[in-house]
Amino acid sequence: SSGINAEYGALSNLIEIPVTKDCVQSLNFVIVVDLSRPETIWTTLECLLAAIRQRVKKVLHELKVESPTAANNLVAGCLARYDADHPDRDSLDIIPLPITIIGSKYDVFQNFDSEKKKIISRTLRYVAHHHGAHLCFFSSKIETLVMRTRGLLGHLVFRTQLNKTTTTDHNKPIYMLAGMDAVSQFGAPPSSPGTRSMLDQWKQLYLSSFPQEAEAALPEDPTRDKKYNEAIVDSVRAQKHEELERFRKAQERKLKQKSLQ
Repeated sequence: SSGINAEYGALSNLIEIPVTKDCVQSLNFVIVVDLSRPETIWTTLECLLAAIRQRVKKVLHELKVESPTAANNLVAGCLARYDADHPDRDSLDIIPLPITIIGSKYDVFQNFDSEKKKIISRTLRYVAHHHGAHLCFFSSKIETLVMRTRGLLGHLVFRTQLNKTTTTDHNKPIYMLAGMDAVSQFGAPPSSPGTRSMLDQWKQLYLSSFPQEAEAALPEDPTRDKKYNEAIVDSVRAQKHEELERFRKAQERKLKQKSLQ
């Protein structure tokens, strides 16, 4: 829809600032989805993962020109999580940078009907598995989940010891690390006619169970919509936009100067 396209375009532009070839080797992506609102989960993941994949592909190409070894090592490090004999390795489409998907508001989700939890949990497991991401269900109201998620994030940032005890029961908070899951562990979606990929089959199953929220048609730049005029907010937004543009142009100049050296 136009709303999703607008959001995707904004993300694609914004992600260019932090994700560059100079820092890509130390980056981690963390995506948070709201488990209490399954009608938003698929579109959120689809939009964010597409923006990340597009930017990472471009930056890795730039890095490979400058340092083929560094680029190859980065890709190899992510693929190394999947053993050479992993049954799904050749069918996955791994994004070669560390990604963690966090399912928030588990305290609400745990009260869902068991069948709904099963579909959501299995779909998220496949999406994480397909893209080479960790998956962790979380609630700020459940101390054990706070500690577990803190440990995972601590590992990503500070390389602390990682808890490798996975949880796969859809009636419990899912915890699965990249490379440790397999389709054989959670099953394939119901087969459907045609030659669609397994990702498309999971999408069809999920959307048939949880139709996604209809996106309102948005203008190309929603912040300029006169229906939502607010003098103080608009003034601050305009200032921040100018600061962001100056920063972006400064970064572009730095990159050009480096390329000329």
